[in-house]
Amino acid sequence: MDSLTQQIAELEKIIYKALVPVARATPGLNVSFRDDVILISNENLPDIDTTHACLVQTSPEHIDALIAEIVDYFKMRNLPPTVFTSAACTPTDIGQRLLELGFIRAQVEEAWMILDEIRPNQQLITGLQLKKIDEGQVLTFAEVMLTAWGLSTNLAPLMAQTLLPSMALPQVNHFLGFRNDVPIAACTLIGYDQFGIMREPSILPAYQTNQIRADFETMVIENVRQQGVETLLLQTTAETASEKHFEIHGFKRSFTRAMYTLS
Repeated sequence: MDSLTQQIAELEKIIYKALVPVARATPGLNVSFRDDVILISNENLPDIDTTHACLVQTSPEHIDALIAEIVDYFKMRNLPPTVFTSAACTPTDIGQRLLELGFIRAQVEEAWMILDEIRPNQQLITGLQLKKIDEGQVLTFAEVMLTAWGLSTNLAPLMAQTLLPSMALPQVNHFLGFRNDVPIAACTLIGYDQFGIMREPSILPAYQTNQIRADFETMVIENVRQQGVETLLLQTTAETASEKHFEIHGFKRSFTRAMYTLS
């Protein structure tokens, strides 16, 4: 493995190491580290971010058996088998093997971007307030996030119930952004050593301007910088206006992942 793929592998591991305390606190959420694969599953709220396999690293002779094992792992839990592949995966033809076994590749890829050496924010932001939520605001947080995603808020109570157990963890940050006391934006960031693992912020459709987005992200980043985070890893969709937005604001693409799902 060359230095670039080794770096990708280490960054992928950090993403899931950050989730270990969350998994310990959250019923139904499991993270398993093996030499040949990382497995994560969420039996109570099986969204794609917490229900998949990744960092597959094995030999050509063993890959078919490993894929079969991955499929069994998810089917035993009544979850859809999903595999994310990156440049750190081996063998290099794993994508083709998954297709031959009936997996469907998503049309878009996931991009993980990195922001090194976060600098203090000198910008005065007005008209937007940031708050790290407490247990009394977790339902509102879920409603904002689901609405921004275009999903039904009927899922909000289940999402809130899933988030509640990890609320007390100091490294877990769920933020709400307020405009005139109205919650309009949500973002989750989990700390791990000097790293922060950040999901792309969710902003209500009526407030999705470049200025509000940039201001909210700046406030979130400054908050966690003050907590000791030095480097951010951020998840977004590759080759989109969103990725371009983060590039403009100092992020650089670190690696991409393709998603394969067996229906």
